[in-house]
This record gives sequence, structure tokens and C-alpha cells, in this order.
Amino acid sequence: MKYLLLCEGPNEVCIVTLLLKYGKLKFNTDDLIALKPFNARQLTNPTIKSELRVYNKPVIILRIGDTQRDKFVIPKELDKIVAKDRIYKYCTLPELEILLIINEGLYKKYVKSKEKPKTFAKKNIFYNNRRYDQSNDFLLEYYSGKRIDILIQNLKEYKRLKKHKKDELYLADLLK
Repeated sequence: MKYLLLCEGPNEVCIVTLLLKYGKLKFNTDDLIALKPFNARQLTNPTIKSELRVYNKPVIILRIGDTQRDKFVIPKELDKIVAKDRIYKYCTLPELEILLIINEGLYKKYVKSKEKPKTFAKKNIFYNNRRYDQSNDFLLEYYSGKRIDILIQNLKEYKRLKKHKKDELYLADLLK
């Protein structure tokens, strides 16, 4: 059975792609519909629908993002492929930038600031003389190569620090 990875935004796609590239997940690219994660929250994207129809077998859907409150809609034409009991939510609440904040040892300062993680990260995170700018390029530079293990540590620490709702899992749960 293949996985369909639906990521809320481009940064989530970037992080998951890095984890796939370095073989850190319980599955690999060959296990994915279209061999890649998608930047989508729902099954409304025509490309995703097409890929699912071509595969035409049951799939496991992994939804990754900081907002998991919206109801996941399964189009009627896909109800034989997508089962409600095979949809899993992986939450990055409050925002993916929390991983950078944790890594830089700024978590307590962030909590006291009461700022959104994006805002806090833009003010406080620097790497290679570059300020965090919310781009995939920054994340790739920050976590690529030998630094992939830092991402793994950050994901595990995030799981230790944050408590989610019962039906919301952690990206750390997808790690080998």
C-alpha cells in the first residue's frame, strides 16, 4: 500500500523531502504516490486526483501541518481508494519554525515572548550570516548534509515538549 503525503505548506514539503532524501522515515520515496509529497491540504488538486485514479488501490494518507481543524473531504470518485480510517494527522503546531527555535535553545525565550513562531524566528534565528526568512532555501541550508541529525533531534524534542490532541501525531512518529 502506498502513502499520499499532503503537506500544508512548502516548508513542510521541504522538511519531509529532506527526511526522505536522507532515509530517516519509516518509508521511502518509492512508497509514495507520484514519488513525492504534495503541497495540499485536501484532495481537490487535479494532479493528486489523477495520480490516485492511476494507482487505483487503497492508500494511506498522511496530512502534515500546523492546522488540523478542517474536515478532510473525500471526493466520491475516490472513496474506494481513500478510506477514512487510513487518514492520519501529523501536527506541527504552532508552526514549523518551532523546530528552529528549539534547536537554537530559544524555546523558553519564545514562550515568554508570546509571538508567533514565524515572527520570533525571523527576529532571532541566524545561520551562516543569514537571517531566517521563511524560505525553503534557508531550511535546506540549515538541515542538509550532516545537519540532518539536528532535524531528527529537533523533531524528537518537539514531541517531548508539545502535547497534541489524541488524533494528532508527531513528525517524530514517522522516523525510523
